[in-house]
Amino acid sequence: MTTSKTQQGRLLRGAWLRAIPHATTFFGLAMIALIWGAVEFNLRYEREQSVRAAIQSTDNLGRAFEDQIIRTIKANDRILRLLQLASINGTLAADFERWANEIDQSNDLTAQLTLIDARGQLVATNLGTVTKATDLSDRDYFTVHRDSPEAGLYIAKPVLGRFSGRAMIPLARALRTQYGAFAGVIVASISPAKLSQFYESVDLGANGAVNLVGFDHIVRASAGMKVDLVGTPMAGTELFRQLEKARAGAYLSRGFIDGVRRYTSFRTIEGFPLALWIGRSEADILGAYWQNSYSYRLIATGLSLFVLMVVLMSVRHRAGFESAREELRVSETLARDKSHELELTLHHMSQGIMMIDKDANVALMNNRAIALLGLPEDFIATRPKFDDLVAHQWSSGEFGPDGTGVDPKVRDYIKAGLEVPILTEYERVRPDGTVLEVRSVLLPEGGFVRTFTDISERKRNEDKIAHMAHHDPLTGLANRVLLRSEIDAALKRARRLDEEFALLLVDLDRFKAVNDTLGHPVGDALLREVAQRLKSCVRETDTVARLGGDEFAIIQTLVEGRDSIEVLGRRIVERVSAPYTIEGHRVTIGTSIGIARSGDSADIEELFQNADVALYRVKTGGRNNYCVFELALDVEAQARRKLEAELRVAIERDEFEIHYQPLFNLGTSQVAGVEALLRWNHPLRGRVSPAEFMPLAEEVGLMAAIDTWVLENATAEAARWPRAVRIAVNLSPAKFKRRNLVEAVQHALSASGLAPQRLELEISERIPLREDDGSVAALRALRALGVRIALDDFGTGSTSLADLRAFRFDNIKIDQSFVAEMEARPECAAIVAAIAGLGQSLGSDTTAEGVETTTQAQLARAAGCTQAQGYLYSRPLTASAIAALLREGGEARAVA
Repeated sequence: MTTSKTQQGRLLRGAWLRAIPHATTFFGLAMIALIWGAVEFNLRYEREQSVRAAIQSTDNLGRAFEDQIIRTIKANDRILRLLQLASINGTLAADFERWANEIDQSNDLTAQLTLIDARGQLVATNLGTVTKATDLSDRDYFTVHRDSPEAGLYIAKPVLGRFSGRAMIPLARALRTQYGAFAGVIVASISPAKLSQFYESVDLGANGAVNLVGFDHIVRASAGMKVDLVGTPMAGTELFRQLEKARAGAYLSRGFIDGVRRYTSFRTIEGFPLALWIGRSEADILGAYWQNSYSYRLIATGLSLFVLMVVLMSVRHRAGFESAREELRVSETLARDKSHELELTLHHMSQGIMMIDKDANVALMNNRAIALLGLPEDFIATRPKFDDLVAHQWSSGEFGPDGTGVDPKVRDYIKAGLEVPILTEYERVRPDGTVLEVRSVLLPEGGFVRTFTDISERKRNEDKIAHMAHHDPLTGLANRVLLRSEIDAALKRARRLDEEFALLLVDLDRFKAVNDTLGHPVGDALLREVAQRLKSCVRETDTVARLGGDEFAIIQTLVEGRDSIEVLGRRIVERVSAPYTIEGHRVTIGTSIGIARSGDSADIEELFQNADVALYRVKTGGRNNYCVFELALDVEAQARRKLEAELRVAIERDEFEIHYQPLFNLGTSQVAGVEALLRWNHPLRGRVSPAEFMPLAEEVGLMAAIDTWVLENATAEAARWPRAVRIAVNLSPAKFKRRNLVEAVQHALSASGLAPQRLELEISERIPLREDDGSVAALRALRALGVRIALDDFGTGSTSLADLRAFRFDNIKIDQSFVAEMEARPECAAIVAAIAGLGQSLGSDTTAEGVETTTQAQLARAAGCTQAQGYLYSRPLTASAIAALLREGGEARAVA
């Protein structure tokens, strides 16, 4: 019996694992460890020796350089001391000349001898005759001796000589008269260049360097660096951190100054505030070590590979024996396990399986097949014939009375037994409701294998998915897909049988208010209640569907004239409009219904379009009613669509115009502000009333763009007016709900240059103010800009005292319906007075709208209104006319 490739791989790996732990393997690994240990030990010793020798060399050079620096400083200090004595004895001039000549003739590091008087003026120098005044009183070596009588030898930082024009390291002592008074400074200057040349004459190797640094952190001399360090401060460098710990030592410099890593020796100059820094480059010191490191490790790698090959050959030889022995053992085990595994697999499969041999015997059947077919186990134990098995099932009622429980095609196949070609796949339902999927495959030598799969759950899921695909999940009603399918079938039936049906589009009125005030859970519960009421209004042959949101549709079949349609329409209006009790809340809504008859429609799209036209007529006529489509409505709808198309291009064609109506202060009779009012000058229709086109603009989503146009143009016009005059611009609900409202206002103000305090935005009472939808936050953001906010048409909408408490308006405009009735109806005058008093309490202006008579103006002023607007004062004016009025002073002549 042969093993598979996978099994052979496992056997081979096991043989190798057993062959590896052997004395030969351990000896080879020990040899490799010994080789690498010896190499690394030798390399480490060589590196330490190279570094130690380099540090010893730089330290010795440091001692030699220290001696040279000390001798140079002491020689110069001796001259300075002798000249100090000459100053006291009165022989300074002669002695200075003698020493100057001696310095000129010598070729040491001293470059200049300088005599400075008590005022800081250069008196003499060995470099030539002083022909012009040279002031050195600001030099630190002069000020130190002038201000500190006890100062001794002062070693200054490098300076550029004002007489010589060369860099110098000044060594200075003070001069005194015979009476001890300050007589000036004598300076012996060392040449940094000569000192650097001296250092460079010493071979420090590639990139070796020497630096002489003062305790004041300033470099006095430098050689070998890639940058010129003379005069450069070295505060915070590694050198001074090391000097804080010891007077002499060594360390590895990281090369932060010129990029070269160096092993460095340092030491302080005994008796002087100087330190010496000598370094040799790491590459120069360790170059030989690095070369040897590469060679030694290459040799060690070769030896290690050789040892590994020997070990591998030994292991491979032993693994061959182990593998052969293990393969023999595994082959015997596999042969025993295969039979057991096959048996376990068959009896634990989720599918039932049955094999019929070429002699039509049931050669094999697993436990799952026995359970799915409901067969007794003792019956199967006898290895029955396949025909006997089928006969047993037939007699036990497996296929229903006389086979009526299965599909006729399957019943004929089962009756024929093995006398007909095999049916490769079919489904059947057992008496207990289990749905079986039966598949059969012919065997090459005769017979076949049949599998049985329980697909009951899958069938239930498919039915559920099919239902979900055609029904609304919230209400259980038909959805748009199923509705269109039903309409399509109804249209075909109507053409074939000359039947008529009707489509009813049902929209709920005031449903959004329920959602906004009571929340979506209550809204969803209300929709489910509405669905039940709609179903109770129709017959079983009719279809009720939910199109989405608060939109429903009904197919009324077998229509018997217009009367039967209207009866259903009235019934729906009455039942849907009846009050609801939802989670303890009493809710009342209305419904608008548009109805289209199949006889007026050629296809589905036209049917929906006609019903939508009828629905629009109901909505524009007051809602909570029904309307049956007629051809006259179509003409009206086409006119509306044409007006909509013309409205969409009105801004592009510059057909809009803004007129301006002033608001007058009732106390001063002067213009307090101007309201921008939109006008549409249609090229063919002429002046189109705002009452005609603005509701349409809001309905089709154009109002926000129109508001933006008005805002930008009105602010640009108002920027030309006197600064005391405000411009008032109305905001539609569509614009107010936009998230970019604040940005749009900022843009208009910025583009026009109008001060924010001169802009007043009017919002209608139709706009509910709520904290959770961002409306109050938007008003506060506009107020933060400095913009005034006015509440328009107060008294006719849904604004409550809670809204006025949530946000304080700058202006409350009282609707003209109250103002117009003040003369005839005392209660209207009382309402106006109450609103004016409320505004006064809140600190808001109150404006009486629609003032047309002097009496109305007087009553508004008596009621406490602060402003008035109306035809009594002025009709809306063009931009040029309002500008002229404002230039004339803007006085309200009609006010008594």
